[in-house]
Amino acid sequence: MRRGAAVLALVLCAALPGAAAAGTGRGTVQEQSIYLHATAGDGSSDGVADLTVTKENNGYRLRGYIEAVSGCVELRAVNMHLGSYLGGDVVKKTCEQNVHARINSWTHHTDVVLSAVVPHGPDWDSSIVTLTGRP
Repeated sequence: MRRGAAVLALVLCAALPGAAAAGTGRGTVQEQSIYLHATAGDGSSDGVADLTVTKENNGYRLRGYIEAVSGCVELRAVNMHLGSYLGGDVVKKTCEQNVHARINSWTHHTDVVLSAVVPHGPDWDSSIVTLTGRP
């Protein structure tokens, strides 16, 4: 009887290609890595953001830090429309130079951008990155 069970198991594994690997990959969390850099044209503000993004509860979990090299920087979660964005939510802002300001935040927005904040002038944005939660 044991031999018959072993043969049946082999036949099922051969017939169902995904059956043999069903356990692999479960529990593995996919992450998206994002590095942003923003510098103001006049040099008054400069900073970076280093983030890890995962999908969570119909949105995205952002973890990592932002760092101001000079002036102030602000990480915003936004939604893109026709190549630009309006508004959005501030995830984190820091004006402390050379200090990693930790981020652990959830958002329903689809994109992130780092802004070099310019006092009495327009802010300068990094590239805008779409959140996927995947590598």
